[in-house]
Amino acid sequence: MRRTVAVVCIALGVFSLVLAPLLRFWMAGAVMKTPMDYYSEKVVRGENVTYFSAEELEQVEGATVEAYTTLRADVAASDSDTVVWDQFTWIEDIERDFAIQSSSRRAGHDRVTGEVVDCCDASVNEEPTAQSGQAFKFPFLTEKKDYEFFDATAMETEPMEFAGEEEIEGVATYKFVQEIEPTKVGEREMPRSLLDMEGDGDVVTDEMYSVTRTYWIEPTSGAPIMVTEDQHRGAFVDGEERLVLFDGDMRMTDETVDANIENAEQALTMLPLLRTVLPLVLVGAGAVLIGAGVLLWLLGGGRGAPARHG
Repeated sequence: MRRTVAVVCIALGVFSLVLAPLLRFWMAGAVMKTPMDYYSEKVVRGENVTYFSAEELEQVEGATVEAYTTLRADVAASDSDTVVWDQFTWIEDIERDFAIQSSSRRAGHDRVTGEVVDCCDASVNEEPTAQSGQAFKFPFLTEKKDYEFFDATAMETEPMEFAGEEEIEGVATYKFVQEIEPTKVGEREMPRSLLDMEGDGDVVTDEMYSVTRTYWIEPTSGAPIMVTEDQHRGAFVDGEERLVLFDGDMRMTDETVDANIENAEQALTMLPLLRTVLPLVLVGAGAVLIGAGVLLWLLGGGRGAPARHG
């Protein structure tokens, strides 16, 4: 009987030792992938924003502005390794119920690392655009290091520098900051009178853009919990700013932050369990079961030995 129990204990112990790495590397790996049917709506808000209304040909100051972003996965274009997201953003002066601008973007990215994958008719504002670096999110198990991050306005990939650890509503995050120095992103033909310039007629201005972008990333999922952008755009003539086109400090609303935390909860709950807790429990249990089985086997062998007669 003891040897039967010993065999069962040893078998269960071996099974536990085999299952531990499977949980850590296979099942956890299956969870560490961006969903192919991802969909979200995010809102960032700015107070005391200055912007130029192209429709009314006037500069608006002290505005309250919200940017609404929809992210939707293109399931048909995605596969087991790559997910394709379509992004649409529109910015509105909410007090005047007036749309300021809109933009769109399409990019494929690796479902684990979040890095851009060159595929799937990538574009910005419906123009084919080569992209690189992190697309929309950071890798699962984000590290404390700098990452290359694509800016869809400047059309540049610049470092997003690790800037420390902070808590956002009780969630531990890594803080990353990206600086985009003034960059020409287009040209605008504008009346000289609007630019406070002498003479009649229009003049071609350079539209210059700069931003300080800060992401607070939940490192297990690589998902942004909070995002802020201190952005400036101006119309320049001969290197001198003649008109502010947009100036504001935008940050995610509390409702968006709460939704981001909720979306990250699966990774926060499941991955530590699959990668650490359960494998350690199984290794410990496996060692105990094998040890107990060997002991029972030896004891069983001793009791079953034939008696010796002198």
